[in-house]
Amino acid sequence: MSLFDRRRRPALPVEVRTAVPLDGGEQVLAWARDETSAAHVIATTWHLVLVGADGALAWRRPWHEAEAATWQGESSVLAVTWVDRGRPSRWRLPEPSLLQQALRERLQASVVLADEFRTAGRRTVRVVIRQDLSSGALLEQTIPGRGADLGDPEVAREAAQRMARLRSEVGL
Repeated sequence: MSLFDRRRRPALPVEVRTAVPLDGGEQVLAWARDETSAAHVIATTWHLVLVGADGALAWRRPWHEAEAATWQGESSVLAVTWVDRGRPSRWRLPEPSLLQQALRERLQASVVLADEFRTAGRRTVRVVIRQDLSSGALLEQTIPGRGADLGDPEVAREAAQRMARLRSEVGL
């Protein structure tokens, strides 16, 4: 047995793979099994997918809906935060894998242009032009950091000005 055969990861279980809907041209890039729930986290070309321990599709979200992913090596937890500020997704993985690399690459691939500013209250706001990786459509996102108030007229004005600048840079 060669070194590479020993290091080869087992294939995604067939019952899990069949639960993952793939659009034309979409491929599974990487996956990992959550030690806590036994669910499978799957990175595809265009989506992040969760298949529950029962083998049923739990959810499938496009990359432009994910804001960031972090790997906490000491606790073996992979966390994904979402643009909609919904509850972060967290999985306990047995070891670092290609999933972390795929998450990073796909998140970066979805960002076309980004700008960030601090509000008067020292809160952060990001304005981003992202790409839907499946269709190529460009999308605008204004993402408030913790405690940032997009209802504040000054913050809203600054965000709108920065978004207008990004729009002009990409020809929107």
